[in-house]
Amino acid sequence: MPDSTMPTTVPLDIKELAADLEARIARTRVQTSPFPHIVIDDVLHPMIRRALDARWPDPARLRPTNYSQRAEVKVSAIGRTSSGADRAFWIALQHLSMRAARAARERLRRHLSDKYRPLLGVDWRRRLGEPDYLDFDSMLAQYNGVVDLAPHVDHARVVINGFLYLDDPDQRTPEPLRGTMLYRSLGFAWPSNHPIPPAVRDRFLREAKDVEWRDNRLLAYVNGPWSFHGVPRHDLGDGRRRLLMFGTLLDTATAERVFDAAPAVARSSAPRRIPAGPGPGRPRGVPT
Repeated sequence: MPDSTMPTTVPLDIKELAADLEARIARTRVQTSPFPHIVIDDVLHPMIRRALDARWPDPARLRPTNYSQRAEVKVSAIGRTSSGADRAFWIALQHLSMRAARAARERLRRHLSDKYRPLLGVDWRRRLGEPDYLDFDSMLAQYNGVVDLAPHVDHARVVINGFLYLDDPDQRTPEPLRGTMLYRSLGFAWPSNHPIPPAVRDRFLREAKDVEWRDNRLLAYVNGPWSFHGVPRHDLGDGRRRLLMFGTLLDTATAERVFDAAPAVARSSAPRRIPAGPGPGRPRGVPT
């Protein structure tokens, strides 16, 4: 389906870099424990990685949120208010991000049962039909101060989520550097990003894997009802936790069809019309 955020003009070298990244993602081993995900290092070409540091927006251009000392801005929004070489860079980064998002979705396609089967049952393919997917606008985000992201799943419309770790070039982040903790569920599933009662969380979730922080490392995963992840509490001091985020959404009509077709117990926990409210994993941006 056409995507209005897709750039129409992209330098040829960026297209070549995108094709190379797609091939690398296609070769990456899918890890299935505790839920399907891929991890890829050295994602951005060194030239692009340095340019991203040089052009990282100042705090005035980042929109504060009410979630864990986080500020964010869409890459397309920066591009629209830029000109010349800066605008060309943001268009190229948007293109590269979308190509990576689509490649991650294709690589994880065989594991989408983790997303749909708990909601639709064993015949989920028939119930789902041919879904329409949207590539959500890539976003820059940064966290300051104390970061403490409790275990959660992302918004129900998110199918594949991905974020790229980016070191702060101005201030070394205090040790220990914390990436993303993946959690094993003891039979517990949660359909969307509603807050999980702490007693339930502590009883049914266990730390399973720490995807360690490394500059230019991508984590992408299937966002299913047991794709629990978070960031253990730590103090960034004067440093920043920076991310480039992108992924895949169900379009609104398909999402409504999925939840209308879901068993009553799942439907009672998942909104029929999915709002883009604050919190982890909402469609316009997904935290780590």
